[in-house]
Amino acid sequence: MSEAGRLDLRPELDPAHLAVSRWPVDWRPPTLPVGFCALVVDVDEVTLVCSEEQLEQYDGATRQAVEFGWRRVTFAGPLPWEQVGFLADVAGRLANAQIPFTSLSGFTTDHVLVRAAQADLAVEVLSGAEPPEPRS
Repeated sequence: MSEAGRLDLRPELDPAHLAVSRWPVDWRPPTLPVGFCALVVDVDEVTLVCSEEQLEQYDGATRQAVEFGWRRVTFAGPLPWEQVGFLADVAGRLANAQIPFTSLSGFTTDHVLVRAAQADLAVEVLSGAEPPEPRS
């Protein structure tokens, strides 16, 4: 498909500014944050994604790192489990626009996190717009 013929992936931009924080492997939040959150427990670390505002409720003394200034783009679901190439399309569009991202998936909904400064551009290219020409 040509760049001009891209489909609108119907991205929805969450207004909340998110933080991605790293915690020791044995840490768990006493309660989950209100609103969107993701908790990833791995053998080497615990990662919590939540609004910057909600992150304030947790004791930062044990927090190992935090990245502020992320925004969440959600794709209307439900996305079928059998769908092939959806995230590859998202990744290609964001890469062509020089937008770094990370992805998260729910049971029927996919999300990408992009830097707040690039969130509006991300929504534009995910809606089918041409990415801007790279600066030289």
